[in-house]
Amino acid sequence: MRLRRKRMRLGVLAALLSFSMIAASLLLAWWLFSDQLWDTARRLQGERVENLATTLAAGGEVQRALAGAPAFSDDSSLQRHMEGLRKRLGVDFIVVMTPQALRLTHPDPGRIGQHFRGDDEHRALAGERYVSTARGTLGASIRGFAPVRGPGGEVIGAVSVGVTQSRLAPLRASSRQQLLVWLGLILLLGGGGAAWLARTIKRRLLDMEPDDIARLVAERRAMLDAMHEGVIAMDGERRVSLVNPAAHRLLADAGAAPIEPGQQLEPPWEESLEGESGVDVRLRLGGVSFLGSHRPMHRDRRQVGMVMTFRDSGELQGLAEELTGVRRYAEALRASTHEFKNKLHVIQGLAQLGDLAALRHYLHELVEHRHAASASVVERVREPVLAGFLLGKQSEARECRITLTLAAEGTIPAAADSATVHALVSIIGNVLENAFEALAGRASPTVALSMVLEDDTLSLAIQDNGAGMEEATRQRIFEQGFSTRGEQRGLGLSLVRDQIESAAGEVAIYSSPGEGTLVELTFPYPTGGG
Repeated sequence: MRLRRKRMRLGVLAALLSFSMIAASLLLAWWLFSDQLWDTARRLQGERVENLATTLAAGGEVQRALAGAPAFSDDSSLQRHMEGLRKRLGVDFIVVMTPQALRLTHPDPGRIGQHFRGDDEHRALAGERYVSTARGTLGASIRGFAPVRGPGGEVIGAVSVGVTQSRLAPLRASSRQQLLVWLGLILLLGGGGAAWLARTIKRRLLDMEPDDIARLVAERRAMLDAMHEGVIAMDGERRVSLVNPAAHRLLADAGAAPIEPGQQLEPPWEESLEGESGVDVRLRLGGVSFLGSHRPMHRDRRQVGMVMTFRDSGELQGLAEELTGVRRYAEALRASTHEFKNKLHVIQGLAQLGDLAALRHYLHELVEHRHAASASVVERVREPVLAGFLLGKQSEARECRITLTLAAEGTIPAAADSATVHALVSIIGNVLENAFEALAGRASPTVALSMVLEDDTLSLAIQDNGAGMEEATRQRIFEQGFSTRGEQRGLGLSLVRDQIESAAGEVAIYSSPGEGTLVELTFPYPTGGG
């Protein structure tokens, strides 16, 4: 069995990488600075010994000693004078030499009279001042040379002042040590910064490892691609950061303007919902209205964006219309069944009494009344579902002791598609239900429904003699959730408005307090023959 290799955690990896980079940079800086400090120290010492040599070469005692007969003695006044200066100046040697490069002074008296060592004195004896590095009797040293000139300007000798590199070694070690201390302090601060960086990265990544992030991204991509709902995400500046394939498809199918990542959107929801969640609200995307939800994204208690999901409102509306129509059919059927059961009880009672004359009379009236009540609707409305629904509503009205009159100008043929019928059942049912509720407590409750079909447009007028409405109430009657009859209401007329607007129809409400309400609407009604 192959063991899975355990990967290093992101925080540890980030800390080690940052610390390694800092350490490598500091080591390189230490090497460069150390080398630069050594070059600087050598350059400064070279300038110093060169200046000392120049000063001594211009001194009268040196010039007099070289102008006369050279005195190669370890106890000459020049030797004593130079040794005193050497000790006070902190240099390793001061050598005065003749034009033949023979020493007149030296820290080691036994070297006086011998030839100068290092083979770098020729330029000074030729009249040039300079700095040189060479190995002499005292070891490798930095030497400053200056020529000594006679009264006529001729070169009569030279002076060399030197400092051995061994004398500079402690200075170099001290500088390196001091530099190493500072770099070590910087390394400690860098290590702390690396640890802080690792913790910050982990916090920004919600304590997830790279593998977790990669898996989460793959899962999210697969989930978004599989969703049938459109998903659009925006950042805090309302720039689109994500659009899933379903959103592209829904926008294209609805004829809406395309929405792409990077595009800045105006809030597609109501201004009052800014910064809040909204469920099953109207979202206007690409110039088209959709039904969807939106939810803000927060990080550290600060809003950083918004996610919207939306669906094809037409499809949902069709389902809602169909479900509403089924519910309306059920209500109408329940009322008809209840009314029919009452009539059966009367028939059963007369049969038990054996009063056949009364039974025949009752059945005759029942048939005549039923035929009179339904004949007009059945003859005028040829759409069976709509006709059956209206007959059912008549039964419901009679059960509620409401007079519902139905009138149709001309013939209403069958509709070309069932979606139109479902929508009409939902619209008429909602309006009639509101009319029935408005008649509560009225002495002679009456509702009149009239229909007329012209050029594939069905016009309906529903009039009741209920309590009516104030103007302020009428202005808000179509708002979702608004109702004067308590909570959990206010959806029926909102659905009516959406259905009519989506079909390019029109609706108007006229009402006055105490004078009832009139609802006029037009709805496209393509017929089967069209």
